[in-house]
Amino acid sequence: MRVMFVTAGYLPDSIGGVELHVAGLARALREAGHEALVFSRTGRAGIEHLQTVTDDVGGVSVVRMANTFEDATRLDLLYAHPGIADVFMNEVARFAPDVVHVHHLTCLSATILDRLREAGIATVMTLHDFWMGCPRGQRITASLETCPEIRLSKCLPCLRELWPHLLGRERDSSISAAERDASDLALLEEYHATIQRVLGGVDRLVTPSAFMKRMYVDYGVDPRLIDVVENGLPTQRWKPKAPELLDHPGPVRVGFIGSVLPSKGVHLLLSAFRRLGDPGAMRLDVWGEVLPFHNDRTYGERLEELRVGYESSITLHGAYDNEVLPELLAELDIVVIPSLWYEAYCLTIREAFLAGVPVITANHGAMAEAVTDGVSGLLFEAGDSASLASALRRLVDDAGLRQRLAGQASRVRDEADAGRQLLELYDRLAHSPSA
Repeated sequence: MRVMFVTAGYLPDSIGGVELHVAGLARALREAGHEALVFSRTGRAGIEHLQTVTDDVGGVSVVRMANTFEDATRLDLLYAHPGIADVFMNEVARFAPDVVHVHHLTCLSATILDRLREAGIATVMTLHDFWMGCPRGQRITASLETCPEIRLSKCLPCLRELWPHLLGRERDSSISAAERDASDLALLEEYHATIQRVLGGVDRLVTPSAFMKRMYVDYGVDPRLIDVVENGLPTQRWKPKAPELLDHPGPVRVGFIGSVLPSKGVHLLLSAFRRLGDPGAMRLDVWGEVLPFHNDRTYGERLEELRVGYESSITLHGAYDNEVLPELLAELDIVVIPSLWYEAYCLTIREAFLAGVPVITANHGAMAEAVTDGVSGLLFEAGDSASLASALRRLVDDAGLRQRLAGQASRVRDEADAGRQLLELYDRLAHSPSA
C-alpha cells in the first residue's frame, strides 16, 4: 500500500509531537512492507514561493513545499490557497497514493481536502489540535483565555490582533467601525463554512483522544465520521527507571519538557515553584525552546524575571535534541505538564510514563483523560498556581507516593500497534472509500 502523509512541518526542520507521530507512523508502515511519502510545508531559505524540494529522512521520501505567504493578501488565502492545492495535487498524481492521511494543514490549504475528494482518493485526517476551526490552533486567546466553544464575537478581536493587515482597521480604514465589524464577521463566517464543509467531506476523521472527538462534534462534525485512535510511541526506546531511584538524598528534581510557550503554562509552573519557599529542597529544570506566541516575543524575558532569587534552583536550558529525551527524563523525579490550553493528546505525559517518572498535570482537556488523579498521576486545577503548588508539595514530600505513581509504562500504546490499526483503516477506505 502507498500512503501519503500531509503535515505542516517535518523532521529535521520542525520537531514536535505531530512531526514525531508522523515519523513513527511512516516507520511502522515501512517495517510492515508498505510505502510512505510525506508532503510538508517548509520555511527553508532559498526556496521560492510554491517551489518544492525532495529529500530523504530515515528512508522516507519527503516533499517540502515553500510557502512564504508573499501572496497572502486576503484572509481566505491563509486557509484556502488554490496554488498550494495545485502543487499538492501534482505530487499526488506523481506518487499515486492509495490513501492520503492529512495531519496538519496550517501554512498549507484546507481545500486540499476538496481536491482529494474530487479526485476520488481515499482520505483520512487526524485532528491533532483545533486549527480546523481556530486559526490560533489551541482555542486560547493571546490573553490566555480558553475557548470551550467558538463565538465569532470573541474570535474577531483575537484574530485582529493576530492578522491586523487582514482584519480590522489596517485592512480597510475607509469605512465605519460598524461596517468594518460586519465585513470582518462575514470573513470569519466564510472561514468556518469552508472548514466545516471540508471536514464533512473527508472519508474518516481521527482524533487522538475522546475529548477531541467531543470538541469537534460540538463544532458541528458528524460523530459518525470520527474514530478515536490513540497515538503510539516507540516504546522499545525507553527503559523505565527503577522506582526506588525516586527516593534519594538531595533536592527533588522537577522538570518541564516541551515547547516553551505561554499556552503551555511554564510561567504557572515557575510561580507555583516559588510558592513552595525553600529553593534548596527542589530543583526545577525547564527543557525546551522559547517560541514566539503569535505577536508576543517577550515570554523568555518574563520567565527570567520569575527566576530572580531562585537562579540556583531554576534552570532554563533551552532547546534539546529529541534523541537525548530519555536521558533528560531519567534525571527527573517529577514531570509537570501545566498547559493552559486543553491539549489534544499530550505526548509528554506518555513519555514520562515510559521513563518511569510520576506526572502532575492540569485537570482539563486530554490531559485529564490521560491521568487518573492519585492513580496514574496527580491533577491540579488548570491555571491555578496555588493548586499546582499544593500538588507539587504533596509529591515532593512523599517519596512513597512518587514511587507508586511511577509505574505507568503499560498505559502507553506502541507505535506499531497504532500503525496496525490505521493500516486496517487505510485498507478499508482504499477498497471502499465510503466505509
